[in-house]
Amino acid sequence: MDVPFSSSGAMSRAHYALVRKIETATPQAADQILLAEVHSIQYQLTRSTLTLKQCKEYLILLLYCAMTVNPGTHVDLEFALPHAINLAEAAQTVQDKRTGYLFCAEVMPPEHELQLMLVNSIRKDLESPAVPRICLALDTLVQSPSKDVIPAVQTQLHDLLSHNSAHVRRRALHAFSALSELDPDVLTGIVSKARKRLVDSEPSVAVAALTLAQSLVQAELLPTEYRTVVSGLLDSNWSRRPDPGHSQLLVRLVRAVGKAGPSGHDLQTYLEIIRHYTPMGPSAYTIIRECFSAVSTCSASMLLEAQAATGTSFVQEIRQLLTSHDTNGLYVFIHCLFSVDPKLWAGTSPDLPAVLEEWEVERVMKLLDSEDKLIRKQTLRTLWRVDQTIVESYYARALQGQLPNTDEGSEELLPRLLEVVEVAAGDDGESYAQQFKNVLRAIEGDGPMNQRPVLQEAVEELLGRIHTGNSTWKSGCIGVLFATLADNDTEAGPTLIVILTALLCEYLPLSPISPVELLRSISARVSSYSASIQDACLIAMLRLSVACDEVPTEVLDVVKALHARGGRHVKRRCDQFIKLSQSKDTLNHIVAGAHFSSLPDFVVALEKHEAVQHREQRAVSRSPRIYPSSPPLKPQSPEPSSSRASPSPGRLRYAAYEAPKPTPRLRRVSSSSSSRHSDDGSVRGGGYGRPYEDPLAMTVTAGDLTLAAQTSDLRSISSGSPRSHMSPLPVVQILDEDAPADLIALDSPFITEPTPSIASTLSIAEHDFEATWNSLESSTSRGWCESSMDAVLRRLQGLQRRLKVTERDRAPFEGDLKVVICPETLAPPTKEGLAAIRLKESDDDSCLWWVRCEDEQLQNIIKATLR
Repeated sequence: MDVPFSSSGAMSRAHYALVRKIETATPQAADQILLAEVHSIQYQLTRSTLTLKQCKEYLILLLYCAMTVNPGTHVDLEFALPHAINLAEAAQTVQDKRTGYLFCAEVMPPEHELQLMLVNSIRKDLESPAVPRICLALDTLVQSPSKDVIPAVQTQLHDLLSHNSAHVRRRALHAFSALSELDPDVLTGIVSKARKRLVDSEPSVAVAALTLAQSLVQAELLPTEYRTVVSGLLDSNWSRRPDPGHSQLLVRLVRAVGKAGPSGHDLQTYLEIIRHYTPMGPSAYTIIRECFSAVSTCSASMLLEAQAATGTSFVQEIRQLLTSHDTNGLYVFIHCLFSVDPKLWAGTSPDLPAVLEEWEVERVMKLLDSEDKLIRKQTLRTLWRVDQTIVESYYARALQGQLPNTDEGSEELLPRLLEVVEVAAGDDGESYAQQFKNVLRAIEGDGPMNQRPVLQEAVEELLGRIHTGNSTWKSGCIGVLFATLADNDTEAGPTLIVILTALLCEYLPLSPISPVELLRSISARVSSYSASIQDACLIAMLRLSVACDEVPTEVLDVVKALHARGGRHVKRRCDQFIKLSQSKDTLNHIVAGAHFSSLPDFVVALEKHEAVQHREQRAVSRSPRIYPSSPPLKPQSPEPSSSRASPSPGRLRYAAYEAPKPTPRLRRVSSSSSSRHSDDGSVRGGGYGRPYEDPLAMTVTAGDLTLAAQTSDLRSISSGSPRSHMSPLPVVQILDEDAPADLIALDSPFITEPTPSIASTLSIAEHDFEATWNSLESSTSRGWCESSMDAVLRRLQGLQRRLKVTERDRAPFEGDLKVVICPETLAPPTKEGLAAIRLKESDDDSCLWWVRCEDEQLQNIIKATLR
């Protein structure tokens, strides 16, 4: 985003900053930023001081986050539904209400328990005298209809069909259409009003009434003279000869008459419309195409009668489009040609002469070489309908690389061949699969398997066809492909095997072959492919093993052999297979955790499982020994030392102490119950991941140690006043058991000046991080640091400023390490030199950071430190 905030259209500076960060981040980092933003907003929505304006901004940001994350990353926004419903109910402006309704329409499932609360808001808006609020409620009903809302709004909707505003009448008609899909009985009682709206003075309302009329016809609520009604409306509207730019109602009437079944009179009207609009150019293409689509279901005899009555033919009126230099004009021509029975124009019947001349036929054939894919496919369908041998000859030439601008194996050849296969196979899924395999063999060649390319376009084409095909077509196609995999004598190139791995994950229940047999077959082929294909095969094998009672031994042997000679990534996949295929419960849990049954979703669920395990193992390996929040000091019973066994009674007034034993080095000082503070409430040079030097690097008096020996902890040690209370000692993680003593030295128990006790180095005052964070709300920065949280904290300590650190397990922002950089002067209170920082650790030893600081110089220093 290279535009300033004022010109960006962003809702707020926070929105602007978030979009800029996402646009410059890597996909993985972008997901982390978006998920962190969702987590932050979830906390912000719990604040008691939340305003409707802030709520609106947060909801829009949540929708942005949910729509921007990469596929496979799930963002759960249900926590914000109560706030969206409250915004739709309590907001005073239509814009704010629209945000609440939109959020509910996008996030709330149809049968959600909060639907009833939304119904109350919709009902109130429908009863409002303000047209914008009524339209907003009607739009919500159209976008997200539910059965719960029907009893509450049915009466109001019926009355709104006669509202003075055309905007309300149109939306009410659309609302009835949407609700009728859930409950057709809702249409009972509105037939008379729907017929009135068919002749509404406002064209947009009449168009909406035509849409509702189709629902009434399907529900058998309209009388049999419906076709007569819409035919009369067609004549009435056509008599006004509307301008092509304002012919929406005419287009819908042509379509409605076509669905109802046009009569001979209607066909003559179609011919007149085509003759009138064809010379008008591109603005009339929509109405011309709609007329030919309407006649495509009519018999040749009906079309001949209409042509005889008008003295012209349908194809004759559009011949001029064939010479058009406009791609859209050529597509409209070939589409119209396909819609008319070939006997009427191709000269295939001895009783009817050809309409097109020889040069025009040649021009049609040249459309097979058009750069536009839609024109090529529509031309193939038209020629297939005229004579199938023409398409078969073209297919044979394509396989041999004899088409213009193509050669065998070129990138231009593959789409041409796939287009022919699609047209020739039609609705036969088995035929399509067989022809598809022939195309792959022709394009891939006969080279070694591990050197053949994966044809990405072929993968996308077949998977897309299977996803959109009907159940019969899909079953036949998948059956042929799975049979190919099971037949070890049939070659399966890398492109086909990639397609099969995706289908095995998603459509295994449709397989006519047992999962065990498929597992054996794919394992027998896996070693011949490249590493990337082996990765996909291993994932599919892991998914297949879920459906197998027991993984065959030969399959495990193949995987172990592949592990022995594979690269790092292949070894990892082999380890996953060997481990998880023997743990069916874990594998079933992974499959159940995938959002969909596709291969990418299975991989996402598998990686999430691995990440969770990795975090748990790392947490165990990194965790210090667990101590209470205020750990008691339990000194060992002192054993007399030979060097100090007989102290002078005159020098000591209490029992002597032995020489200090070697103590281990300290790496980390942490407390599960309090932040680290110095004597003024801050930390200097200490923190997360470094020795906490201030409290322990001081001289400890013998009196302090005497008190420690008499008590179980150090909660009330003080060398000054006996009334001062001691804050708990931090937990110490011991790393080097053999380190020399370097922390405490007792030269003499007597000192001339009082020395600050351990208690004086730790502040008992709780620092309110949230208050500091909120006070700096006007200046926020975010970023990603490739270093670990420990390294980041060490960098901040290197700034030689006073720090206050709050542990991750403490509110607010639980899970984030909170750091406050304090001003050098404590009074008077100032924001100069003040900064609040949040650090969130990632799985890959990097971290996400937020900084709020109104001191521009300090903010630049912190950003440079965190880069």
